Amino acid sequence: MFRKIVSNLPFSPALVGQLGFYAKRLRKEEATRRLSLVFVVLALIVQSLLVFQPSESANASNASDMISGGLGLYTNQSLNNFLSPYDSNAKHLQDFMNHIGVTRDEISSMQFTSWKVGDKLLWGFTPLFSYAQGERQHNISNPNGQQVTTVYSRPLRLSNNSTSKTWGWVGNSKKLGWFAIMQSSGNLITDAIDLTSIRKCNKSTSLSIDNESCASCPDNETLWANDSSCAPNVIKTVSAINASQGFIDAASVTAQSSDQISYTIDIENTGPDSISVKLENHIADLLEYATLTDNGGGTLDETTKILSWPDITLNSDTKQTRTFVIRILDTIPATAQGASNATSYNCVITNTFGNSIDVHVSCPAPKIIEQVATELPKIGPLANIIFAVTILFITSYFYARTYQMKKEIRLIRRDTNAGTI
Repeated sequence: MFRKIVSNLPFSPALVGQLGFYAKRLRKEEATRRLSLVFVVLALIVQSLLVFQPSESANASNASDMISGGLGLYTNQSLNNFLSPYDSNAKHLQDFMNHIGVTRDEISSMQFTSWKVGDKLLWGFTPLFSYAQGERQHNISNPNGQQVTTVYSRPLRLSNNSTSKTWGWVGNSKKLGWFAIMQSSGNLITDAIDLTSIRKCNKSTSLSIDNESCASCPDNETLWANDSSCAPNVIKTVSAINASQGFIDAASVTAQSSDQISYTIDIENTGPDSISVKLENHIADLLEYATLTDNGGGTLDETTKILSWPDITLNSDTKQTRTFVIRILDTIPATAQGASNATSYNCVITNTFGNSIDVHVSCPAPKIIEQVATELPKIGPLANIIFAVTILFITSYFYARTYQMKKEIRLIRRDTNAGTI
């Protein structure tokens, strides 16, 4: 259009009016393309920030994590995010690694890579599954022989698909063999190990673990059978009733918002002697989608989310029962599934007390989409930058072209008015 008007202008001076109209259109186009260029530049800046400072999950950490929030993105310094709390013995991390048989030198020589879930074990600070599902409790002692913390091991496939890959740092221990540290949580990963290798008899005895008198506790294979913490004749069970849907088994229906669910925990002594036991229940997973409305006489620790009752003494062949009630939230949150713990905010509330009860929750639409498409395609930061820069060049070209044509029209109109065309 521009070329046609200019080429015919010497033969038809009246076309200068059309040239003026065309100039007005170019001014509008210039304003539009200038605005487009500004937005593209701003988008490029935001894209650069996302590349150099990637977004993190809104649910990046869990109480079971050995390193809250994980070790971050892979860099040469990322392993220091594990070594620093190890050196300060935060959460008794150094005591735990010493107990399991991993040294600092073995940790510092680890390499970043991935591995298949398979039959590997995941270690964490809170219980998530039942004994029948393969979870085991390990009481950890410091160099003085004092119990300082409790760690739980369970098959990694319970929270991750057995055929999937997990990323982190992998090393080899002289005592433990292959081991890894998860990038997302800092939790220890090991091959299935012989738990008797870390079981110890009471420190007051000289028995070796190979001695027949050093039998393991049936409920906790890392304890000596005669350890005061071992309660071999105690049977624990939990059941749940959905009172809002006709007092039926809560695991058989999907819990709706505002539903009342009643949990009953039973503890029974089947042995011949009286025994003193602790009575506590981890309900952190329940409280992701519910509130505790009746504690059943117990006390809830707001930090650990443990509902506990005073220690009890069970006589032979006796059983005690405790009941507590939760209420599903009126508005069920669409919080993202846990980055370090896939059982967190997964639209299922799980309670474990001997056995485990899973109750499905009716989650909002975004969670359904999350379950169908677990993540967007990974195209990498380089591809993002290349795409953004390409759009910037295209937008800049069209803006410069419009500006040049506007300037040319101004010069042509000046020459026409001066009578040189």
